[in-house]
Amino acid sequence: MASTMDVENLLWAIGILCLPVILALPAKLLYQTAILGVGPAERTYRSTVQKILDAGMQVEQFRELLNDEARRLGIKPSRAKLNETDLLYPLTLTHFLLIPMIFILPVVAAISLPIIILGIPVLYLIEIILIRRKLLINSIKLLETWFGKQIIHIPDAGNEHCSNDGKVLDAANIAVHFHKVPRVVFLGLFSWLIIHWTLRLDDFLVEFILSGLFYILLLGVVGIVATALESNLVLVDPAKGRIIPIADWLDSMLTPIVGVGLFFLLGRDLMAEARDDGNTILFSAIVLMVLYCATAVGVTFQWGYAWWHGKTIRKEFEKQAIDKLNPQSYDLTRSRGRILLNVRCPMSERINTVMTPGKTLTFTDLDNLPTAHDTILRSPDNPLED
Repeated sequence: MASTMDVENLLWAIGILCLPVILALPAKLLYQTAILGVGPAERTYRSTVQKILDAGMQVEQFRELLNDEARRLGIKPSRAKLNETDLLYPLTLTHFLLIPMIFILPVVAAISLPIIILGIPVLYLIEIILIRRKLLINSIKLLETWFGKQIIHIPDAGNEHCSNDGKVLDAANIAVHFHKVPRVVFLGLFSWLIIHWTLRLDDFLVEFILSGLFYILLLGVVGIVATALESNLVLVDPAKGRIIPIADWLDSMLTPIVGVGLFFLLGRDLMAEARDDGNTILFSAIVLMVLYCATAVGVTFQWGYAWWHGKTIRKEFEKQAIDKLNPQSYDLTRSRGRILLNVRCPMSERINTVMTPGKTLTFTDLDNLPTAHDTILRSPDNPLED
């Protein structure tokens, strides 16, 4: 009978853990239909924006034409901008897992407040070490000197799409910053599961404090590094023919560790609770509470630190990258089946001229893109010739 009760409680616990997924599915559907829109006008507008993205161009370079297109199709400017944002920074099911935090916001805010207050000085300390003491840029410099890689600059398609000077509650700006939240949120749940698994403390308060301290450390390192790497630096590996944005390279290392680690630790801790006659239902409820507390901390970091202070970090890191690496700025474009990687100018010149702000292009420029580079295309030099 006890074994049956354990299985029953285990199934209830799994059901509780699945609640965010069950709530996320209709939330995502509502966002796509009611907020973004699925009518002919929205589909036409999205296909226009997708044409720009497929060509490797920056959306803001076509701002006047896109505004005219939105007016022609009868789409409100806010909805048009939000559809652009969804193509540049899509919100996946993972993002909508975090939405239920809104319904328990007072409780979550009260629990998360000590972590937020304690995290502020830690963030600035880590910023001093990584950015002001140039630890991050020196580490990236080692990729060139030790591993034969090369760092270049390629402007992102969403460059200047979201401005720090814009309205905080603008829907497009909210979507851009919320796109970055899950990366730091799941670090919080990962931190708690690590502490819960390794220490197995009986005092939940002590366990929560230790995991909070561990989370602050991970959040500071990962959050500040990710904010600095939004400077559009790209890692080139000529030997393997790879071009990888350094920010994506960081994500490619974190995702397997945190993603697979979460499933492993969550499954192991849940089964340990079931085998040791623990309260699996309470464990699942605590997991959700930790998840939504981490969401509150992640949202606070994204809006309270990365939004207001992130531009300063990026500018400082860009200056260090120019001084240490002096990377060249390239255009990576595509038209009529041709991929073109063309050097434009040094990064220092690019960020001071073209990107702030750039020339408004037309769709004729987009169609004639290959001919704009014909004069500088040439065969590669023989690396074996002196």
